[in-house]
Amino acid sequence: MSKYKINYIIAFVLFLVSFVVYALTVQPSVPFWDCGEFIAVSYSLGVPHPPGAPFFIILGRIATLLPIAENIAKRVNLISAFVSALTVMFLYLITVRLILRWKPEPRTFVDKLAVYGAPIVGALTLAFSDTFWFNAVEAEVYATSLF
Repeated sequence: MSKYKINYIIAFVLFLVSFVVYALTVQPSVPFWDCGEFIAVSYSLGVPHPPGAPFFIILGRIATLLPIAENIAKRVNLISAFVSALTVMFLYLITVRLILRWKPEPRTFVDKLAVYGAPIVGALTLAFSDTFWFNAVEAEVYATSLF
């Protein structure tokens, strides 16, 4: 198997693991803070408090139209879970790319462990960190901004 295929398989597995964990722990209804406002505005395509978040609101409107959860609030909350899982995947891919620019061709097992193992640890550390996780399970613009 080529190194590119292994790299993308690892990235997809990281995406799946983080998305499943976030989807299982996502807020089932309206959480505290501004999330209720973003959910209501996504449903009605209104304007939230300044500075607003037009891209998130459009994504939220699309999510409200899809039958992916039992209520509107959970549908909009799942946007943050999906985008956060993509962020974890891209963090892994970017870190591998940076390491490969510095250390071009991993030949030994230790080199491969450094090239692929360290980004896995970094991506999973981000995925399960406290602040990132809380942003991943509620309808806030921070997950989309990190993406």
